[in-house]
Amino acid sequence: MLNRLQLEYGFAGLVFLVGAIGLRGTVELETGWAADGPQAGFFPYRVSLILMAAAALVAFQAWRNRAALSQAVVVEAEGGGRVLRFALPVLGMVLVAQWLGLYLAMALYLLGTIRFTGKRPWGTALGVALGVTAITFVVFEKWFAVPLLKGPLEVMLGLG
Repeated sequence: MLNRLQLEYGFAGLVFLVGAIGLRGTVELETGWAADGPQAGFFPYRVSLILMAAAALVAFQAWRNRAALSQAVVVEAEGGGRVLRFALPVLGMVLVAQWLGLYLAMALYLLGTIRFTGKRPWGTALGVALGVTAITFVVFEKWFAVPLLKGPLEVMLGLG
């Protein structure tokens, strides 16, 4: 069970972390204003501070309303299980894409999701996974000329 207070604190923490990472990235950059305009870190520095301040404000407001927010259930255990059955394979695809490339990771994700979550036959799952991956490749690589992350298989096949 996930209540609204936990959700507010979780997202405030996530936004604060994004702001802190952005702030850390501006350490090596000049964050001021030069004669020719803003320096490289000017906007990222300020946006990072705004994100961190907004996250702190959200956490403070959640703390002030903690009695009511802790009673508001957002996700029950059964619904949370369904969300995890969707979200964990997506996270797995993102992690696997770093080594195998986006196209192979996408095909594996679709194959597994259609076969095991959707309980469809292997032939259907394989056809859809390969078809969608091929269409995605053609659309991005050929039509839009936007190269996506390639893995060793795509490079070996001469597609990278």
